[in-house]
Amino acid sequence: MFSSLAGLVFLVGLCAYISLTVRHVLTQRSLGTPVSRGTLMWNLWYGLMLIALSVWGFAGIIDGGVFAPLAPLAVAPALVALSQVTLRREKLFERWAATEPSLRHRIEWGLLLLFGLLSVLMIEWPWSWAVGLYGPTYWWLELALVSLATLFFYLVGRRHGAAAFVTLAFYAFIGIAQYFVRKFKNAAIMPNDLLALGTAMAVSDQYTYTIDPRAVVGTAIILAGVCVLSLLHPCWSVRDDDPARGRVGLDTGKGVVSAALCAALVLVPNYMKLFQVQIMYWYSISYYEKQGFLPTFIAVWQDMPIHKPDNYTTEEAEKATAALARAYDEGIGASDAHQQAVAQFDEIKPTVVVIMNESFSDLSEFDGLRCDYQGPQFFKTLPDALYRGRLFVDVHGGGTCNSEFEFLTGNSLGYMGAGKYPYSTFQLDPLDNMARQLGAQGYRTAAMHPNYASNWNRNKVYPALGFDEFLDIEAFGGFPQRNLDGTKQTTTPGGYPIFHSGVSDQGTYERILDMLAADDAPQFVFDVTMQNHGSYNQNNIPEDKLTHYFPTGTYEDPTFAETPERLNEYLSCIEESDVALEWFVGELRKLDRPVMLVFFGDHQPSMTPDYNDAWYQGEDDLTHSQRVYHANYLMWANYDVAGADQRSTEMDASVDVLGTIMLHAIGAPLTDYQKAQLATREQIKATNLHGYLGADDIWYTPEQEGPYADAYYQMSLVEYLNCAERL
Repeated sequence: MFSSLAGLVFLVGLCAYISLTVRHVLTQRSLGTPVSRGTLMWNLWYGLMLIALSVWGFAGIIDGGVFAPLAPLAVAPALVALSQVTLRREKLFERWAATEPSLRHRIEWGLLLLFGLLSVLMIEWPWSWAVGLYGPTYWWLELALVSLATLFFYLVGRRHGAAAFVTLAFYAFIGIAQYFVRKFKNAAIMPNDLLALGTAMAVSDQYTYTIDPRAVVGTAIILAGVCVLSLLHPCWSVRDDDPARGRVGLDTGKGVVSAALCAALVLVPNYMKLFQVQIMYWYSISYYEKQGFLPTFIAVWQDMPIHKPDNYTTEEAEKATAALARAYDEGIGASDAHQQAVAQFDEIKPTVVVIMNESFSDLSEFDGLRCDYQGPQFFKTLPDALYRGRLFVDVHGGGTCNSEFEFLTGNSLGYMGAGKYPYSTFQLDPLDNMARQLGAQGYRTAAMHPNYASNWNRNKVYPALGFDEFLDIEAFGGFPQRNLDGTKQTTTPGGYPIFHSGVSDQGTYERILDMLAADDAPQFVFDVTMQNHGSYNQNNIPEDKLTHYFPTGTYEDPTFAETPERLNEYLSCIEESDVALEWFVGELRKLDRPVMLVFFGDHQPSMTPDYNDAWYQGEDDLTHSQRVYHANYLMWANYDVAGADQRSTEMDASVDVLGTIMLHAIGAPLTDYQKAQLATREQIKATNLHGYLGADDIWYTPEQEGPYADAYYQMSLVEYLNCAERL
């Protein structure tokens, strides 16, 4: 209803714009001073925006919000008024040209400063509620960055506002992109996200794009910038005594200086120390709000290289690796139970199936969502699981590839540092990983992801890791087709079922069973599912599968971004995953071959920080953050694993060591690095970007002095040797 009313307001504004524009053009023509083509081109932008806003309104794309009643009523007249200023730019030029040169230059620089301020607002206003509230250092830094970049284009473009239009488009794009990233993932754009644009575009059609009234106001800010640029023109801003040739050369020189200063501001080392720009990666959006987008983005970019541990040498890392491997060999590696598992592995070589389930997590851990939500029941109660528990990860609401990287290679981003996506950044051929390790034991290895092969560079990464085969969406017959009414079909052309965001979990399990039936040799299958991928406002869950949970007292609170519909769309996906897992385990029980199954979620959905912040206040930041930086896992086998006396053992872990725990459990050969991982677990249970969980169940930061600080340091040496030195 609101969207349609907004569309009507903008339609009225469009009619007023057309009427006033036509009237002005005809009047000027009758006076013998027709409006120039350049002025008409500048003025066209307001009409295009009013058309877009009208269409979006009637199409239901404009949401309600804090400024719901006022935004259209303010923005529509503002756009009309800005258009009228632009139409009269030539008269303003005449007046300014008649003034003193010094005054003209003050007007010119005043307009450039105004455009700089508008540029900051273009970047910050659409997504940040703290715009203008962060410290003056960040304000001046961001203003200097945008102004110097604008000045370069303006001066090199011979003082035409049109030449600086490229910066307006860039700043507006940043604000709009960050608006949607926050809306969909409750996250900030990070430098390495630029390396994953292909993946982002591939899944972009799974989100519903709407704008709230705050974003509508942002369109007025962008068009105000258009108005300012339209008033910048060399016909009035130069001095009368400047020769044209000399002026061009001087302006070009000034532009180059502006670009150099801008580059220097970007490249000056250590933003975190020099400008006190901070970043805590567990909730980066908060720091982007506090410090501005550009300063924080640059600080994160500077933090991208893999950090070498203090006092690192290859010799010390080799000593640490050997010592920890020896501790494993003399400890749990020498136990009777493990020796039984080793003998069994040598005899039967069980097939290993790993399901990395998209966005799977048990939200009942959030106080039952305060509505008696019990979580995925089969997953939680499977009686003969080997291990299950919380799985601490480095990503939230996205970044699936990092959980993949950590599981397959055993390397933790906690030691590598934040802001990195190894799939997009590094050549991974030199790294040890599970595919190559099991392949050396005679396993046939296959990776599976029912979407574009190029997502997160998987078509390049999987062969580099040594997988024999990669099954992408084409292996499932391609994407589902459209029905005549525009809806998607419920199966792929290959006959695999579709649920929510893609091929269903069960569809991938069916394909795995086909692979096992076709080859009796031991196999390693790594399945990255697609079903539960966001967004969670697709409104495509069948009624008989839709859950109905309503957390008490949350949706009356405007700080909660998620609606009950989005939460229940997500929970319905988890319920469907639980049903599919039960079916798959049942099918594996029937097989006359040994199979080890590892099932885990890669991250939580983007909505969980709302519940965490509202329900768990007064905690220290590290403990608080870890509630949203964990998923869940289980390990199960359809055969009696030798030496595994206890079933369904509850055990916290982090995703980097999960594969190593599984290989140890089935008795597979381990590398010295993996032995070091297991030896370190006697003191450190889990590690991620934000800290590590000690044996005392207390979280520590890497910089913090504590009882396990030396164990953490020794493992950082071991990982740098195993990973960073090879990359």
